[in-house]
Amino acid sequence: MANTAKKGFDCALRKAKGSMAAWLDGRKVLVALPLMGLLSFYIYSLTLRETKTQYQSNQFSFDDVRFDLDYARYKSNSGAKFDVSRHMLRFESKQNVTKTSKISHAKRLPNAIIIGVRKGGTRALLEFLRLHPKVKTCTREIHFFDNNDNYLRGLEWYRQQMPDSLPGDITIEKTPSYFVTDKVPKRIYEMSQNVKLIVILRDPTERAISDYVQVQLKKPDRMPSFETFVTKGEELRSSISAIQIGLYIEHLRKWLNYFPISQLHFVSMENMTITPSVELQAVEKFLNLEPFINEKLFYFNETKGFPCFSANAQGRNRNSGCLSAEKGRPHPVIRSNILKLLRDYYRPYNQELYKEVHRDFGWP
Repeated sequence: MANTAKKGFDCALRKAKGSMAAWLDGRKVLVALPLMGLLSFYIYSLTLRETKTQYQSNQFSFDDVRFDLDYARYKSNSGAKFDVSRHMLRFESKQNVTKTSKISHAKRLPNAIIIGVRKGGTRALLEFLRLHPKVKTCTREIHFFDNNDNYLRGLEWYRQQMPDSLPGDITIEKTPSYFVTDKVPKRIYEMSQNVKLIVILRDPTERAISDYVQVQLKKPDRMPSFETFVTKGEELRSSISAIQIGLYIEHLRKWLNYFPISQLHFVSMENMTITPSVELQAVEKFLNLEPFINEKLFYFNETKGFPCFSANAQGRNRNSGCLSAEKGRPHPVIRSNILKLLRDYYRPYNQELYKEVHRDFGWP
């Protein structure tokens, strides 16, 4: 009887131990599951932090995405292959970013382009805009969109011609012949529908004379007088490029097939000569730049008849002082009947331009 009771007690004890073990295993599972969840969340948060850091080091922004969408559209329209995984996000290798720096120095396509006009003051405008600390400019004319050989080198080649810039900077390129070249508006539009376009305009009669003076300096023994150059008998040689460039409204209409008028800004060379800060402040506003340029940065040089950089601009522009000797060349005295012929020819075109751009430039 005692043995039977002992066996029953041992059996019950084993069952109790088994139940206790099962219960403890269950508790282990209940404890382990939340711990595993917390561990997984910690690892995931580290991954997110690493990704965020990577994007921050690249100064990733919405503008980068918008640009690359434009880049994809450009590649698609040009028939070239476009690898979305390679180009959709601009990482360090593509933008020449310094990996050791949190600031993303890179070569970026221009936010704005000075597209014209030839002998209208484009170099002066570019140099004056360089006074702004957020403006980065090309030191030479690239001729990408108007030169087929350069254009076939591709958009990445064009990008490499740009200066290094930071996110938030405005990169500007200027090539005056863009404004009058028929194929350029479409090509720029295919690069970016958001790029801002700047045109500095000048009295077309004075512009034609300045154009002649520049060509004459290069070919002093081959150029006739200005009067002979622009006329044939009593008629104006309106088909020559020196005259055609001044038909601003005709060229502008080709741009308006691709860009709204609000995306173009027009600068008066005459006003920039007299009060440069006023014209430049309007450009700052157009480019959404913080106000910086003011009248204290300039003085008027009576000899050159053009504004130069004052001592306040020292250190802000490497070309401190006046522009090169090539700028502000004296014009020859032109017979009054030739001036009248030119002004009468341009006047109706000028009036159409004033209406289109909502600005009267006051040319005679």
